[in-house]
Amino acid sequence: MVPLARCRNPALALHENGYIITVLGWAGQALNDSGALSLARGRDAPLALVLIVEDEPILGRNLRDALVLSGHEVIIAATGGEGIAQALAIRPSLVLTDYRLPDLDGLEVLRRIKAQAEHPTAFIMMTAHGEVAVAVQAMKSGASDFLLKPLDLQELRSTVDRVLRQQSASDELRYFRERERAHSAIDDILGNSPAVCDLRDWLRRIVKTPALATPEPPCVLITGETGTGKDLIARAIHYAGPRRDAQFVHINCTAIGETLAESEFFGHVKGAFTDARSDKRGLFEVADQGTLFLDEIGHMSPTLQAKLLSTIERRTIRPVGGSAERRVNVHVIAATNRKMEEAIEIGEFREDLYHRLRVLTAFLPPLRERGNDIEMLARHFLHQQRERFGVPVEDFSPAAVAALRAYDWPGNVRELLHTIERSVLFADSRVVDAEHLGLPIVKRPSQVAVELPGGRSIRIEFSDDGPKLEDIENEIIAAALHHASHNLSRASRWLGISRDAIRYRLDRYQKKDRS
Repeated sequence: MVPLARCRNPALALHENGYIITVLGWAGQALNDSGALSLARGRDAPLALVLIVEDEPILGRNLRDALVLSGHEVIIAATGGEGIAQALAIRPSLVLTDYRLPDLDGLEVLRRIKAQAEHPTAFIMMTAHGEVAVAVQAMKSGASDFLLKPLDLQELRSTVDRVLRQQSASDELRYFRERERAHSAIDDILGNSPAVCDLRDWLRRIVKTPALATPEPPCVLITGETGTGKDLIARAIHYAGPRRDAQFVHINCTAIGETLAESEFFGHVKGAFTDARSDKRGLFEVADQGTLFLDEIGHMSPTLQAKLLSTIERRTIRPVGGSAERRVNVHVIAATNRKMEEAIEIGEFREDLYHRLRVLTAFLPPLRERGNDIEMLARHFLHQQRERFGVPVEDFSPAAVAALRAYDWPGNVRELLHTIERSVLFADSRVVDAEHLGLPIVKRPSQVAVELPGGRSIRIEFSDDGPKLEDIENEIIAAALHHASHNLSRASRWLGISRDAIRYRLDRYQKKDRS
């Protein structure tokens, strides 16, 4: 026999007292106890690594051979302690454990591996006919299934395959959820403009609010033009908040037909209408304990608005065709690019629903009002698309930067992203030039967002007939005096200049106006 330390791949070794008895090969081949070569039928590579914890040698080998024939790699441990050590070392996809073991019972093995292993592992418990209660306890402790002895090998293979498929689906869902969470952090909201800095601070306060975890969390309404990133804000609230481990369900209210909208939101029972061949869970039930993001809610039909208001206020839903109400615990986040006050005024949106949704509000400013953020975001997207397409583009030319700043960006951040994506593909050097951006020539007065100390900004149009500095100064002084009820001392304190300086500027402007 060969010492385990000399095995090139000890993770694939069945060992006893430190020596290799069986080594499973990379191509589905296995050496049995006598050294003969056996083949995993029809498999070019193993499907999964399975750990069997079984103290009866003959049964353990039979289970191993049955699973090897299905293409799996199998390791056997004879005791509970050895099984725990193996599971932590080799990270198997599945642990098949007997309940009665020489040292520990199978439940304790399951609990310890669940508590200590960093890798998600599925469990199947093997019990005798008189131990059904143990099997039930195992399921409550996290086992995926159980098998009754004496075992049927065909049932064993089908159960293992089903549990591994479930585990694979769970791993895939976990992967996508973790990836989405990694790209939905508050710090991923880029920008140094005062509005964006204030928004990040607001988000950090909101996600720490205990109210978000209550059965009746306050609704959030996010407003802003198309393409400003409202969905990013909603995801940041969910994944940084107390509901991060539950579902985040995103629904575009304009993409659901009015006839199916009620069924989509609240579900239906079998026979509720012609095509209702079975019960269906609605989006509120799918998002239970998590977040339901209602994008473009400003375009929701009036009928559905009334049902949504009732659901939010009562926290219950009734499926289409159903007679019983069901309680739901959902955090509702809504977003719209409409001016809701105007929609209410013309009767297209319910005022009571609007006030119910806007308990917490966030406004995303248009990109054209974010000053230097345009260049920051453009460089971020440039590096992102460069890695995506594998092109050597490194920077923007001065002319390209000027074009980015001059354009009005009606599509906001989304339009900027697609513009950079296109320019990276069309650039024929390491520098993106203005012609690669494909932006229209700006023929209207150029507007500039001027950032002021204290997190404030003003927007000025520069053109031949635009306001002069003296005009702007006079307007600011007039506004300060009006706000101060014409109290010169208070206005001078706010503006940081003397009372005489205010009088001088007002007299000068009045003389100019009379002339």
